[in-house]
Amino acid sequence: MVNPFRLGIVFTHPTQHHAPLWRTLNEQPGVEVTAFYLCNENQVSGDRHLGSTEPWDVDLTGGYAHEFLPTLSGTVATKIDKTLFNPGLFSRLTRQNFDAVFLPSFFNHSYRLTVLLCKLRGIPIIMQNDATIITDDRYSRPRKIIQAILYPWMYGLADRWISSGDHNEIYLRHYGVPVEKMVRGCYPVDRDRFEQTIAQRQDEIHAIRRELCWNDDTILYGFVGKYIDRKNPFEFIEAIAKAHQQDARVRGIMIGGGELKPAIDQRLAELQGEVLNVGFVNQSKLPLYYAALDLFVSTSRIDPHPLVVSEAMAAGCPAILSDRCGNWGYRDTVQHRHNGLVYACGDVDALTQAVLTLTDRDTRTTYSQHAREVFAGQDLRCELAAFMTLIERLQPTLNRHKKETKSPSQDISVSTMP
Repeated sequence: MVNPFRLGIVFTHPTQHHAPLWRTLNEQPGVEVTAFYLCNENQVSGDRHLGSTEPWDVDLTGGYAHEFLPTLSGTVATKIDKTLFNPGLFSRLTRQNFDAVFLPSFFNHSYRLTVLLCKLRGIPIIMQNDATIITDDRYSRPRKIIQAILYPWMYGLADRWISSGDHNEIYLRHYGVPVEKMVRGCYPVDRDRFEQTIAQRQDEIHAIRRELCWNDDTILYGFVGKYIDRKNPFEFIEAIAKAHQQDARVRGIMIGGGELKPAIDQRLAELQGEVLNVGFVNQSKLPLYYAALDLFVSTSRIDPHPLVVSEAMAAGCPAILSDRCGNWGYRDTVQHRHNGLVYACGDVDALTQAVLTLTDRDTRTTYSQHAREVFAGQDLRCELAAFMTLIERLQPTLNRHKKETKSPSQDISVSTMP
């Protein structure tokens, strides 16, 4: 009997994007996944940056082995923090337990501990991030010099990389990651959940659209995300208001929450209903709102790879994207004048023109079809294929280690939810 490939995951918390990937990976023949979570944000309370106290209402921990590791205080942390340190990693991350370990960054102390333990114990490291040079451009010159010296060494500690898009691939190569270490993947979105939700709840979608539209001619443009400065929500509001002056069918809706909510509500009160603040919508209903939209808009000043764009495209919704977002390119999520439009961030007139361009029904229909086609190659299955490719590449080296005697005392036992 062939031993399964045992993949360890070290991640801050369960997310709606990655949890379905861990579940699907664990379903693959010959693969066993165990996730170690450093905190339980979104499980017992809401996302504090969204100003919500509601935990996510979709299953993020079923179908794969997982454990929430306590911090030094002996309790499980409730929010993401750079200082997270989970000593349980010392006993869990051993060569007897895992054939490789995946983590996304060096952001917190536990991620750095994971890299140290893996290097000391000979466990291959797989990494993926969404960083781009576009979003790193905001840093000061001294920081850029430090990055130029430090990052090639840090990124060289990983044995394999999964790139998440065109600009991310450029970024990794810029910091010295060789092409032969990389496999192209994506940041995953669970297309099956989106499509099933939309197909099974058409009546709710129609009801949402009736509630949000003035009439059958209304064209709905959506903003989804945190109401924070880097997401640049006021650019969306101003462009929609200007576009409405030229085409009365244009209306914007905002879904989310955060520290800018009072200022946003104040600005919207000065308008005549051109933009509505819907507020927080939980995960189980979010696909219905995407499906009710005609267009999606992301105006971020700093956003390496906003997954809300992929979520919108899972519902067949074309996108207008700021050029300061990192997921546009020839092979990336938004391909200019194919499934959406890219505009220069900070140029409200350019965004207004993009909004007006997509009031044309035929253009929207074509872009919607292309959005589905592009996203079909960038969904969870794309990321699954990248992981399986790396597992296959690591297997020859690992087979030599499999011959060693496994120490029963170093086995771990973690909870598995059906």
